[in-house]
Amino acid sequence: MNKTLSLLAVILTVGLAFAGCKSNSKADNGEGGGCGASACGGSECGGNDGGESAGANDAAVDATIKMYTDGTMKAAPFVAMHSFVSVGQYWEVTNNFGGMKSVNKWQVSAKAAGTKSEFIVESDNGQGYILAYQIDAWAGAGKPNVTKAWIGKAGEEPKEIKIMEWKKAEGGATAPSGIVLTEEFSDIEMCGESFNGDLTTVKSDGNTTKTWIAENGWFNKLIKMEMNGDTVMELTGCDFNEKPEVWLKWEKDE
Repeated sequence: MNKTLSLLAVILTVGLAFAGCKSNSKADNGEGGGCGASACGGSECGGNDGGESAGANDAAVDATIKMYTDGTMKAAPFVAMHSFVSVGQYWEVTNNFGGMKSVNKWQVSAKAAGTKSEFIVESDNGQGYILAYQIDAWAGAGKPNVTKAWIGKAGEEPKEIKIMEWKKAEGGATAPSGIVLTEEFSDIEMCGESFNGDLTTVKSDGNTTKTWIAENGWFNKLIKMEMNGDTVMELTGCDFNEKPEVWLKWEKDE
């Protein structure tokens, strides 16, 4: 129960990312979790082209990038990650709150040079810029896992940015008010993959929120969220490609 509430809190405060492929795998085994690039193709896979932010205002994007590079804004010290991180894992979530749609994409782009346990993770929230993080996959529970961070436009060289100071939360995750019900789910098919995990239902002030967290999912592991029967967050892509197409223009030794 506490584990589920903690995951729910992460989802609601951080927000996260998925391309489909056929699989019989039901475990996150570090080999793409059974979501293989060779198993899918065409529109049903959702694609992992990254950097898609049509209509984004260039001036606003430039201003945001500047706020990061001058230290006004800083990167998060923690990014929700799954076990068995592997280069080529891709996760995409589509959000629809009040008719406003957005897509969050995450991918493990590369192994960080000169490290044993660190990876480069790129994030595209559809706002015209890419945030990238050097993640320590061996970071202990409850500890920050971001060791470096960058920002840039898709296809351009990344600029290193500062990371926020880590402040450990006191008292753990705050339990939601109202009635909270938790039950297990299994064999939910999405994007050609079969997922299992926990469904948490929160009923409060006449509203009902349901959140599906998959044990064999990636990144924040969210595959679906409903509010009063309407789907507001949903997995729309998961993919695995051993040689992913990176979204930023990295130096060879990055």
